[in-house]
Amino acid sequence: NETELYKRIKNENITIAPVIWNFIYNHIGDDLTAINLLCQYYLDNNQDIPPLEAERVVIYASNAGGIINKLTLKDRQNSHFPEFENVIPLHPVIREMLTHYIGNDTQVINFMVGAYTEAFDEPQAVPKEVIPKILEHSRLLKEFMERLREATYSPR
Repeated sequence: NETELYKRIKNENITIAPVIWNFIYNHIGDDLTAINLLCQYYLDNNQDIPPLEAERVVIYASNAGGIINKLTLKDRQNSHFPEFENVIPLHPVIREMLTHYIGNDTQVINFMVGAYTEAFDEPQAVPKEVIPKILEHSRLLKEFMERLREATYSPR
């Protein structure tokens, strides 16, 4: 329950270090921006997303999901980011939320686009009717990141 998780964040004063937020926004934010720009271009031009461009969407979504997988490791020694040694592992509530929201929505984008780029002998264009759904998941990701940042940001 999202409301309960945010209450717990507030009550327990659970925070995410600014260095982690900067990293999330720089990497995941850039991937989401690339997805948005690419999709919005084809939506504005009332065109399907060509196969090569669709494959780029999969790459951007996979990058974002991969970063979350690495940030949410439970063991400090397995960290892919030694520069975060003092702020990882993240609190279990934060790991759960990042994995659930960002991990799941990036997977949904991959499934939607991958249905056209990977399910056939040759990659297919993503129909223009699918583009608003991709943009919706990207928007939800950005909104989640902003809500979580507001709830957990603590300049230290």
